[in-house]
Amino acid sequence: MTTKVADLAHRLRPLVFRLYYLVRRETPQVQLTLTQGSVLSELLNGGPRRMSTLADLERVRMPTMTDVVRRLERLGLVSRRPDPADGRAVLVEVTEVGQRFHRQLIVAREEFLRERLLELDEHDRTAIEAALPALTKLLRQEIQEDKKEELIRDER
Repeated sequence: MTTKVADLAHRLRPLVFRLYYLVRRETPQVQLTLTQGSVLSELLNGGPRRMSTLADLERVRMPTMTDVVRRLERLGLVSRRPDPADGRAVLVEVTEVGQRFHRQLIVAREEFLRERLLELDEHDRTAIEAALPALTKLLRQEIQEDKKEELIRDER
């Protein structure tokens, strides 16, 4: 059984990565780094965050997060404002331009995937749809860990 699972992991990994990079490469938008895209999504889903929280979430050091936020600011996707709870800290939040950019990016990526899915026959599309719950379970542990880390940070 372990050999079968190892073989499945060996075959799944390159497919997942290649599909992700294909979608990124083939959608004409300003290309964000993985960290920049992740920070933008985090801010959209979780609301304004302190730089230190973003650095913790992305598992990067503060100087790196400062550079990431600076680049997103230059693109007009995020802005900084004083944290009302602590005047020494700043909150990073998504701008209207950032919200629009993200929506357009999602639409473009989903359209690309839709076109690719239409090239498959119904049997293959059904197989992919049937695999979605199992693929979601692969991410469930990370999602739960992220929520725990967020609760701990919010308690600080």
